[in-house]
Amino acid sequence: MKKDMTGVLVESSIRRTLKSIQESPERATRNLIDLGLEFSNGRFQTRLFKQAQTMLQNQKSAYYDFVKNIVTSVDHDIIITFGVNLGYNSCTKGARLIRKIEGEKGFNIPWALNLLINEEKLEAEPNFYPTLLRQGMALGIYTYLLFVTGAPEKILPLIKKESDCAFVLFLQGHQISSSFLNGLKSVKNVMVSIYANADMPDACQKLRDAKLLYAVHQRYTEEDKETILNGEWLQSVLPAHPAFAFLRADFSCTPQTQNEICQYVTTVRDEQRVPLILMDIKQDTLMIDQVISDGECLVGFDVDGSLRTHEGFRRDEQYNIFFHPLEDILQRASKK
Repeated sequence: MKKDMTGVLVESSIRRTLKSIQESPERATRNLIDLGLEFSNGRFQTRLFKQAQTMLQNQKSAYYDFVKNIVTSVDHDIIITFGVNLGYNSCTKGARLIRKIEGEKGFNIPWALNLLINEEKLEAEPNFYPTLLRQGMALGIYTYLLFVTGAPEKILPLIKKESDCAFVLFLQGHQISSSFLNGLKSVKNVMVSIYANADMPDACQKLRDAKLLYAVHQRYTEEDKETILNGEWLQSVLPAHPAFAFLRADFSCTPQTQNEICQYVTTVRDEQRVPLILMDIKQDTLMIDQVISDGECLVGFDVDGSLRTHEGFRRDEQYNIFFHPLEDILQRASKK
């Protein structure tokens, strides 16, 4: 995507503001939010920045510490590239295209796509995932959540090539090898999320030392409910200094548990007591999608190519991304 004049102005303004945040994080952060609202012309961004303006009226907000931590510990080129790709390419230009196509063709398009990477497919058919991303971008999708179980350095060329997209790469701590870190340093449009287990602290420290943007995540079960709701889980990940903490419900979780976790996540964000952004992957993705296009659409593809929505899996061949183009699948599965 060739940057338009607005995109160029957004990027240059963010770069100038980042320099001043280290000297006066409170004032510069408020200026950055004001700047975001000035350039916002989409429903989601306007709503987000207005909420942020209200929240930052609290002079004791931990989000000031959050911003200062990010600006001082992360490569500024990563902050700018990932931020512009997510906030502008995805949630402004991409969202505008999503609404246009939905209105013309009558099916829902997700603002973000979840992909469990099939390593055999990645190696045997090197054009498959690039083609899938191009199909997504043609529909306005510029944010991708990638789940990789093998050597993550194999996916980096794909991420680097699609430089207009924002990627979140979900990994285990043991996958953070020297070769992966060396490759990752030249990739500016990705945030790595580390699973919250015993390997997390060391992995996060390696990412922090390399001045990379990172998060932590956990796929929670019914057994994890109490430790999440009483704040124990969140306190356990704070020493790793992640930018985001993601919670993802296991298939076994009851709707009641998922609702309680979602309410807890919202309360934590509203209280502004922790210097990170806590998110419920499923519920927050659906909320953003509802704001962007007045619909409810969460789409992902399993390692075997099967479609997964917020309503569950569809294992039929007609919904399998290995056999059919993305638009055809969405037309069948996500009619308005």
